[in-house]
Amino acid sequence: METIESFERGPVIRREPRLLGAGIYNKVRLLFAEANRDLLFIPIQRIQYLAVMDDEEIIFVDDLGDRRIELAWRHLRPQVRDSLTDPVPYTLEIYRPRGFRTMRHLQGDFSEAIHQLRQRRKRVQPASKAEIRRLPPRY
Repeated sequence: METIESFERGPVIRREPRLLGAGIYNKVRLLFAEANRDLLFIPIQRIQYLAVMDDEEIIFVDDLGDRRIELAWRHLRPQVRDSLTDPVPYTLEIYRPRGFRTMRHLQGDFSEAIHQLRQRRKRVQPASKAEIRRLPPRY
């Protein structure tokens, strides 16, 4: 059964250029590619937020509240980097006043959430080979 999530974007109350560390960006892009879907959902448990990534942006919503976007990292531009170790420029857009407070710790919390998601995915990787053995009958 497929679930459809909807998120509402309000008016921008602040917009500014920012840089996302290469380590964070590269790891989240790998997760996105491995997911092989149009969207990647990343729960940020420490602050009870949900990050949703597509090809163009990463949005952040309060996972316990309504589905209004609080802030977004938009217009990610990895193509302007000279190296994979260079940070990725993006535009921060804040839509709700709480976004100012959330943004202060978000890159660190987001990085930790990516790490946790990668660890979970490693544990649930399907076996590349499987064998079914028939047990001898018990009498």
